[in-house]
Amino acid sequence: VAVIDTGVDYAHPALGGCFGTGCKVAFGYDFAGDQFSSSNPIPVPDNDPIDNCSSSSHGTHVAGIVGANINGINQTYFIPSVPFSGVAPDVTLGAYRVFGCPADMTTTDLVTAALYRAYDDKADI
Repeated sequence: VAVIDTGVDYAHPALGGCFGTGCKVAFGYDFAGDQFSSSNPIPVPDNDPIDNCSSSSHGTHVAGIVGANINGINQTYFIPSVPFSGVAPDVTLGAYRVFGCPADMTTTDLVTAALYRAYDDKADI
Protein backbone atom coordinates (compact mmCIF):
# COMPACT_ATOMS: atom_id res chain seq x y z
CA VAL A 1 0.00 0.00 0.00
CA ALA A 2 1.38 3.41 -0.97
CA VAL A 3 1.43 6.23 1.58
CA ILE A 4 1.87 9.53 -0.31
CA ASP A 5 2.41 12.10 2.41
CA THR A 6 5.19 13.52 4.64
CA GLY A 7 7.23 10.32 4.49
CA VAL A 8 7.23 7.52 7.06
CA ASP A 9 9.36 7.02 10.17
CA TYR A 10 10.12 3.42 9.30
CA ALA A 11 12.50 3.23 12.29
CA HIS A 12 9.42 3.00 14.54
CA PRO A 13 9.14 -0.55 15.93
CA ALA A 14 5.45 -0.88 14.98
CA LEU A 15 6.42 -0.06 11.38
CA GLY A 16 9.13 -2.69 11.25
CA GLY A 17 12.19 -0.67 12.26
CA CYS A 18 13.82 -0.77 8.83
CA PHE A 19 13.47 0.26 5.18
CA GLY A 20 14.00 -1.83 2.07
CA THR A 21 13.59 -5.39 0.89
CA GLY A 22 12.24 -7.61 3.65
CA CYS A 23 11.00 -4.67 5.75
CA LYS A 24 7.41 -3.57 6.38
CA VAL A 25 8.25 -0.27 4.63
CA ALA A 26 9.86 -1.97 1.65
CA PHE A 27 9.97 0.75 -0.99
CA GLY A 28 9.46 4.45 -1.57
CA TYR A 29 11.11 7.72 -2.51
CA ASP A 30 11.50 11.27 -1.22
CA PHE A 31 10.32 13.64 -3.95
CA ALA A 32 10.55 16.80 -1.81
CA GLY A 33 13.52 16.88 0.58
CA ASP A 34 13.63 18.34 4.08
CA GLN A 35 13.83 22.01 3.06
CA PHE A 36 11.00 21.99 0.49
CA SER A 37 8.37 24.57 1.53
CA SER A 38 6.36 27.55 0.37
CA SER A 39 9.40 29.75 0.98
CA ASN A 40 11.78 27.27 -0.71
CA PRO A 41 9.76 25.61 -3.51
CA ILE A 42 12.69 23.73 -5.06
CA PRO A 43 12.53 19.99 -4.38
CA VAL A 44 15.71 18.08 -3.53
CA PRO A 45 14.71 14.44 -4.03
CA ASP A 46 16.57 11.46 -2.61
CA ASN A 47 16.08 7.72 -2.13
CA ASP A 48 15.21 7.87 1.59
CA PRO A 49 11.52 8.60 2.33
CA ILE A 50 11.95 8.84 6.11
CA ASP A 51 9.76 11.31 7.96
CA ASN A 52 12.43 12.86 10.17
CA CYS A 53 10.65 16.15 10.81
CA SER A 54 9.26 17.02 14.21
CA SER A 55 6.52 19.32 12.95
CA SER A 56 4.03 16.89 11.44
CA SER A 57 4.71 13.15 11.11
CA HIS A 58 1.34 12.88 9.36
CA GLY A 59 2.65 10.21 6.96
CA THR A 60 3.88 8.12 9.88
CA HIS A 61 0.45 8.37 11.53
CA VAL A 62 -1.24 7.31 8.29
CA ALA A 63 1.19 4.38 7.86
CA GLY A 64 0.43 3.31 11.43
CA ILE A 65 -3.31 3.41 10.87
CA VAL A 66 -2.86 1.28 7.76
CA GLY A 67 -0.19 -1.19 8.83
CA ALA A 68 1.16 -0.92 12.37
CA ASN A 69 1.98 -4.31 13.83
CA ILE A 70 3.15 -4.69 17.43
CA ASN A 71 3.36 -8.48 17.35
CA GLY A 72 6.89 -9.66 17.99
CA ILE A 73 8.22 -6.34 19.27
CA ASN A 74 10.51 -7.05 22.19
CA GLN A 75 12.10 -3.65 22.69
CA THR A 76 11.69 -2.66 26.33
CA TYR A 77 11.52 1.06 25.53
CA PHE A 78 8.48 0.46 23.30
CA ILE A 79 5.69 -0.97 25.39
CA PRO A 80 2.39 0.60 24.36
CA SER A 81 -0.04 1.33 27.18
CA VAL A 82 -2.87 0.07 24.97
CA PRO A 83 -2.23 -2.75 22.48
CA PHE A 84 -2.93 -1.64 18.92
CA SER A 85 -2.50 -2.62 15.33
CA GLY A 86 -3.26 -1.06 11.99
CA VAL A 87 -6.15 -2.02 9.76
CA ALA A 88 -3.86 -4.37 7.78
CA PRO A 89 -0.99 -5.28 10.14
CA ASP A 90 0.63 -7.70 7.67
CA VAL A 91 0.71 -5.24 4.75
CA THR A 92 3.87 -4.12 2.96
CA LEU A 93 4.09 -0.33 2.73
CA GLY A 94 5.59 2.07 0.23
CA ALA A 95 6.48 5.56 1.50
CA TYR A 96 6.41 8.44 -0.98
CA ARG A 97 7.34 11.79 0.50
CA VAL A 98 5.85 14.85 -1.21
CA PHE A 99 6.16 17.37 1.66
CA GLY A 100 9.23 18.96 3.23
CA CYS A 101 9.67 19.49 6.96
CA PRO A 102 7.40 22.53 7.21
CA ALA A 103 4.72 20.41 5.45
CA ASP A 104 3.09 23.65 4.37
CA MET A 105 2.82 22.84 0.66
CA THR A 106 3.38 20.36 -2.11
CA THR A 107 2.83 20.52 -5.85
CA THR A 108 0.72 18.63 -8.33
CA ASP A 109 3.96 17.63 -10.08
CA LEU A 110 5.33 15.94 -6.94
CA VAL A 111 2.08 14.13 -6.18
CA THR A 112 1.77 12.98 -9.80
CA ALA A 113 5.37 11.73 -9.79
CA ALA A 114 4.67 9.85 -6.54
CA LEU A 115 1.55 8.25 -8.01
CA TYR A 116 3.47 7.08 -11.07
CA ARG A 117 6.35 5.76 -8.96
CA ALA A 118 3.94 3.90 -6.66
CA TYR A 119 2.25 2.40 -9.71
CA ASP A 120 5.63 1.34 -11.12
CA ASP A 121 6.47 -0.20 -7.72
CA LYS A 122 3.19 -2.17 -7.98
CA ALA A 123 1.77 -0.59 -4.83
CA ASP A 124 -1.93 -0.37 -4.13
CA ILE A 125 -2.79 3.30 -4.26
